Amino acid sequence: MADDGLKGAEKRDLTIQAGLQLIPYVGGSLCTLYFGTKQEKRFKRIESFYDELAAELRQVKDAIPPVEQQDAPALEAIMESLHDKVEAEPTAEKRQFFKNYLKHTLLQPVSGNFDERKFFLSALDEMSLLECELLALINSSGQLQVGAMQKPGIEQYAIVGAVGRIKARGFLIASQGLFAVGGADNSLHEIVQVSPFGSSFHNFCLEA
Repeated sequence: MADDGLKGAEKRDLTIQAGLQLIPYVGGSLCTLYFGTKQEKRFKRIESFYDELAAELRQVKDAIPPVEQQDAPALEAIMESLHDKVEAEPTAEKRQFFKNYLKHTLLQPVSGNFDERKFFLSALDEMSLLECELLALINSSGQLQVGAMQKPGIEQYAIVGAVGRIKARGFLIASQGLFAVGGADNSLHEIVQVSPFGSSFHNFCLEA
């Protein structure tokens, strides 16, 4: 087959392109609009990512260990996965977190900790910006009651759900505060603090 050598993303793009072309009257125009701006935005994201990363690393260039200290196959796998995520990420805040991740990877070589580094990258990619902000807030506060966390324009139970997803990754330790009876929701009374594993993730990915 002609596309045997194509990667999954390339096959997906070909499928999307073919699907858009099937739409009557506007299919061709939609295809040009989507793929034209898509590739341009991806290029600008990765270009800006490395421009900013280089500027930051120049300030700490004496602290960068020789590349020979890196587990080369592990670093290659991480960077390949990271590039795809940076190119696809629309928010500047999340791209900053990916930049923190790569900067710390270059400053602290991958050596025997590949699984943890891979988990951090996967978690960062899957976490919403709200989850990242909540983890940073809890980390800076020591501990917080879930019901006390608020953000303008965000429903309280969106925060409850975000906290639950952060806990599921092992980044939070939870304890029950005042226990409510009579049908009240005890999830709002839960007290959470960042776990040692969550602190490692926070320092590696969310802090510059």
